[in-house]
Amino acid sequence: MKLILAICIISLSTLVAFSESDGYKKFSTDAEVPRMTIEEAMKGFDDGTVVFVDARAADAYRQDRIKGAVQIEGAKDDRFDALPKGKKIVVYCS
Repeated sequence: MKLILAICIISLSTLVAFSESDGYKKFSTDAEVPRMTIEEAMKGFDDGTVVFVDARAADAYRQDRIKGAVQIEGAKDDRFDALPKGKKIVVYCS
């Protein structure tokens, strides 16, 4: 599990969006998106303060994923609204 997590998080930029009670913060550039280390992501996942979002296609998600990750396939997917507020959201794809 830790290896899969490390590969997924390192393979592409880890996007961390902090949920806000009145919506979300839109970043104008990729450089503005907050980052976190693998250790921080794993600690947050273990203590319940981080939610992993798998942004890959449904077929890839069904084949292999981080246990507990939510699968959301794109920005237009309305399931983003269902993500818990007040938690860090780590989006990964690979």
